[in-house]
Amino acid sequence: MSAYQHFLDFFSMHNRERLDGLNPSYFAPMTAQERCQAFDHLLEMTKPGGSAETISGLFLADAERAAPVVRTLLEQGVLNDDAALGAAWELYRHQPDAALIDVFLRLMSSPDRTLRSRAAFYVPADASHAALLEALRDMIRTETEALPLVNACNKLLECYGITEESLPEAQYLRLYRGLRSDDLKTREATFKELDRLFGLNA
Repeated sequence: MSAYQHFLDFFSMHNRERLDGLNPSYFAPMTAQERCQAFDHLLEMTKPGGSAETISGLFLADAERAAPVVRTLLEQGVLNDDAALGAAWELYRHQPDAALIDVFLRLMSSPDRTLRSRAAFYVPADASHAALLEALRDMIRTETEALPLVNACNKLLECYGITEESLPEAQYLRLYRGLRSDDLKTREATFKELDRLFGLNA
């Protein structure tokens, strides 16, 4: 079986490998011609709206070719929300651009909890600016689903450069629990403490 046929067979699978998604092992054995064919196949799947999977596949097949094509599709507004999120993440990894953060911000308030969760998880923390910090705070104030809330709390801490390893355990847990608190005043006090101790002007 050719590497290209193995790639095509992936899309008819209904097992764990299908759930795990495309990975570099599908493309590594391909000839240059097969990679080009795979790219074209994925692009045809993406043009009607696509998915995060087809976007990832385009970058795995040929990142340099994918970047301008995917950016054009994103700017034209033809991508489904799932694909747009994948596009913003892949494009930012390829070449950081603050304008891409708007895609994450929009999807952090999506009616779809999976999209909200993934947007908060994937938004680049190194792009921290006022709009991102405020969007994360708003998620923490209003989110009712567990996973999006956890991801928003973790990302907000990451934006301030905070990890479990960077602070004494007791201080980290107090800040994290403050963000997860059911008490609005406790959450707001934690926001202020983060700004005071770890903000850009701290």
